[in-house]
Amino acid sequence: MDELAPGRRVVVRYALAPGDAHSTSDALGVVESADESSVVIGTKRGPVRIARDRILLVHEVPPAPTRTGRTHEIVSAVDLRRISAAAWLPRDVSWLHAENLRNESDDSAEVGLLQKGWLLRSSESATRRAGSALPVTASGLGWAETLDAVEAWYAARQQPSVVQIFSADDSTTLAPECEGLGPLLAERGYAPSTTVLLLTGATAEAAAGAHSPAEAAAPGLSIDVTETPSELHYAAWSSERELGSPEAFRELVEADSPCQFVTAWATRPDGSRTMVATCRVVERSKWGVLTNLVTRPDLRRRGAGRSVVRAAAALLAQRGVRSYLVDIEADNAASLGLFTALGAGVRHRSWYARQG
Repeated sequence: MDELAPGRRVVVRYALAPGDAHSTSDALGVVESADESSVVIGTKRGPVRIARDRILLVHEVPPAPTRTGRTHEIVSAVDLRRISAAAWLPRDVSWLHAENLRNESDDSAEVGLLQKGWLLRSSESATRRAGSALPVTASGLGWAETLDAVEAWYAARQQPSVVQIFSADDSTTLAPECEGLGPLLAERGYAPSTTVLLLTGATAEAAAGAHSPAEAAAPGLSIDVTETPSELHYAAWSSERELGSPEAFRELVEADSPCQFVTAWATRPDGSRTMVATCRVVERSKWGVLTNLVTRPDLRRRGAGRSVVRAAAALLAQRGVRSYLVDIEADNAASLGLFTALGAGVRHRSWYARQG
């Protein structure tokens, strides 16, 4: 995992002069750009460019808190959306920002793509998170011009324009990053999806006393943690919903690192095993992101889903990851009941507005 990849929030200790490890300074902020010779850290004081040969230590840190309180409850909605997006990124992404557009038009500019503005994502999978535009910061273009550019980007890929909008908290009031979009999207014929709730929780609380994934198994079940999914995993996911291009879906599932798959198995008398439930676990910005949770329909309400979530939380807690998040559709009562029973709470709502 590249801790200096753009978008990560880090602390970088660096030498003030080449070869001098005694005179140092620290830069805390988000990596805005990085190349072979230097990185740019966006700090409260402004951007700081650091030569790579002066870097002494890099440590990734969670997003900045917005207030005092429990760790998983004090991160802004936009930072939670950043973390969620980073755990499910397709290959085809771009950052829409006025400065990036200027850099692209200037053949002499040796400037990398800055990770600010709107994150544009395109995939041939059927997952909306991988095929929508996400407002992260102001694009520097204005609302209408930004939406024009988004529509042109998706039109070039022969895909519908989809924008993921979100609230600042557990309400229907749009976050500042999206607040100018409501009337504009309606005017242009965009229709919103059903509501998606983002829940966060503490890994130690969700583990519910399990100190390792194995300890989370309900009676009659065993837990496996693997680095790659099997064909049984893909069969389970495809039985739940239309996945679109199988190849594109595989790229999304297996692209991230560290990325692991927690699976609950039932053992038959003859020693053979049946997959009962599974989920995907990704670590981003010192947060755990849980996706792809599925339980066999004929084996639900037997504790398998709960076992998998507890095991995933225990796995994260073992690594020192204190918080996790999960996106759940508002009409998925079973999943909402499971996570709230393990201590998670709704932080904000999102919708996918699709141009008709």
